[in-house]
Amino acid sequence: MPNILLADDKAVARRTLRLILTDEFEGGMTYNEVEDGTEAVQKAQELHPDVVVLDLVMPHLNGLRAAQQIAETCPETKVLVISMYDPKPLFDKLKEAGVRGFVPKSAAGLELVPAIHALLEGKTFFGLPTSFPLAETA
Repeated sequence: MPNILLADDKAVARRTLRLILTDEFEGGMTYNEVEDGTEAVQKAQELHPDVVVLDLVMPHLNGLRAAQQIAETCPETKVLVISMYDPKPLFDKLKEAGVRGFVPKSAAGLELVPAIHALLEGKTFFGLPTSFPLAETA
C-alpha cells in the first residue's frame, strides 16, 4: 500500500490528483495533502512517504527547492513533479535536485498512475513520448 504526499497550492488540483490515485489504488493507499513547498518538506520529513507528488510552482518554497530538500533529508522518498509549465529549461536542475519523474498537469489523467508505479519500482518517469519529448532522455 503506497504512502503518497500530494503538494499543490490549488485545492482543486489536489482533489483531482487524489481522485485519479484513489481510482487506481481503490483505497489501498494512504495519502496526505499540503498547500506549499515548506509544508511538503516538513510532512515528508515527518511521514517519510513513498512518493511526493509536487507542483513546481508553489508559495513559500517552490517545487524545485522543496524537491531538493526532500531528496537530501528523505532519500528513500521519490519525488514526482507535476506542472502546467514546460520543464525543459529546468530539466537538468530537476534531475540534480533529485526529482525522479515529471508529469504535465494536462496529462495527469493518463500519466500519473504509470509514473507512480514506475517510481515505486525504482525507475524514473519523465512523461510518455506523445505528451512530453523528454521521455527518451530519462
